[in-house]
Amino acid sequence: MRHNPKPFGRKSLSGLLSAAFAAAVAVAPVAAAAQEITLRLAHVVKEGDPAYIGAEAFSTRVAELSDGRIDVKIFPAGQLGNNRKLFAQIQSGAVDMSFTPFNMLADIVPEFSIVTGGYMFESPEHQRRLLESAEFGQAWADQLLEKGNLRILSHFFYGTRNLTTAKVEVRSPEGLSGLKIRAVPNAMSLATVRGLGAAPTPVAWPETFQALRQGIVDGQENPIPVLYAAGFYEVQKYLIKTRHQMSALPFLIREPSWAKLSAADQQILQQAATEAAALATKTMVEFTQTLEADLVAKGMTIVELTETERAAFRDRVRASVAEEFDGKVFPAGLIAKVHALADGG
Repeated sequence: MRHNPKPFGRKSLSGLLSAAFAAAVAVAPVAAAAQEITLRLAHVVKEGDPAYIGAEAFSTRVAELSDGRIDVKIFPAGQLGNNRKLFAQIQSGAVDMSFTPFNMLADIVPEFSIVTGGYMFESPEHQRRLLESAEFGQAWADQLLEKGNLRILSHFFYGTRNLTTAKVEVRSPEGLSGLKIRAVPNAMSLATVRGLGAAPTPVAWPETFQALRQGIVDGQENPIPVLYAAGFYEVQKYLIKTRHQMSALPFLIREPSWAKLSAADQQILQQAATEAAALATKTMVEFTQTLEADLVAKGMTIVELTETERAAFRDRVRASVAEEFDGKVFPAGLIAKVHALADGG
């Protein structure tokens, strides 16, 4: 589903975040009742992040729909560890739900790595089409359930990743030569950052701000609302709009936790996850449209690439991804099939 939100106009950023959060959690009073079911949802993002807003909306909506019988306790901002640790915890049963990135789910179903492939998608709709197709995304989700005991309730668009640097205005892959760029610690992200021309340096998300501050890495790459919520404008000068990767996150629940629920309660979680995913997507799109001006006001320089400059990054990244993945990690020809979905093929 496409989202075409209206701009927020001249509201302050604090007003934007407050309004979005209030909209996410504004519900009718929940009937007082003993909590019969408790589910633990853990994630790594901070308040103000669209995924954080989605998680809060999910918890509140579940409470509303269940008349307070189901309590979704949220552990945000890496309280229980980074994404890799949370992935282990949802598998072991220490937590019931998470937003485990698709590139980690690729540990179980390798094809999921393509969901965050560099320059893989023309639009969020293109990515959504892949995830919801019977041949691809739905078949992979079935494998994840069978092999990993993990169920995807819904998924949401988590923005388009752009590059930031502390000291260098970059306009070509050659300009990144020798620079250490924080990369998500997985093969696809490493291949993508390597294709951009940089030296990919894995850093866990909760340690990224300090790594940037201390100069352990020269830059990072993330969607605009994510880097804003993380405060990276304090330690980064240039935002280079490479638009090299589209992100998506799943609402994930471990199957043993799901199986313990009645059919009616499963429907409650499914409905709440679908609604919360739509809200998180809408929030990501709206925040992306409005936050650039705030980043400039905070001292960042926005670097708009020409089509020729962006094509240089795209060609290098696609070659890097194809070399490392096509016919090796996932079946040969899958990249071409995904590109064909851009036009609904």
